[in-house]
Amino acid sequence: MVKVIVAQADDYDEYYRIRSSPADIYWNGHLSKPDYESFKKIFLTRIQNAPFDNPGDGKIFLVQNEEKINVGFTQLIRREDCIEIGYSIIEEFQKRGYATEALKLTIPLAQYYFKKVIVCIRDDNTASQKVAIKNHFTRTDLYVVKNYPNTGNVKLRTYQYGINPIVSEQTM
Repeated sequence: MVKVIVAQADDYDEYYRIRSSPADIYWNGHLSKPDYESFKKIFLTRIQNAPFDNPGDGKIFLVQNEEKINVGFTQLIRREDCIEIGYSIIEEFQKRGYATEALKLTIPLAQYYFKKVIVCIRDDNTASQKVAIKNHFTRTDLYVVKNYPNTGNVKLRTYQYGINPIVSEQTM
């Protein structure tokens, strides 16, 4: 159904298009598109041959549908003791299972680096929570509160891959 493809330097415009979609802007707490040039610098540090040795380092993948249209992205972000996966699908391609499949394909890429894999999801993003749970992530009690310009204080909840839920509240 979908493929997850390692992003290359010449994929930046596609990546920027995805990251500039209204939903991606909203869920990341911004009021407008990211600055093209400064965002490009970040992108170039996270493509195929970039180092992935230190916390904060990342790797970016484009998500292509069966028609080879880039419908979203996934990324790996190295943390101190785990890998965090981020993902987004453009609105016009949502509700087709692309996010669920893209996350499923990205998990083994993350586990190559660390067994512990997490996603961090806003508490008000129920669609993304469902995607994570379908892929065997479990809601944890860990979260950070971020103050976003578009919504104020928001909890970013950690979901961990492959752990058993302890209480029924942690399953949706």
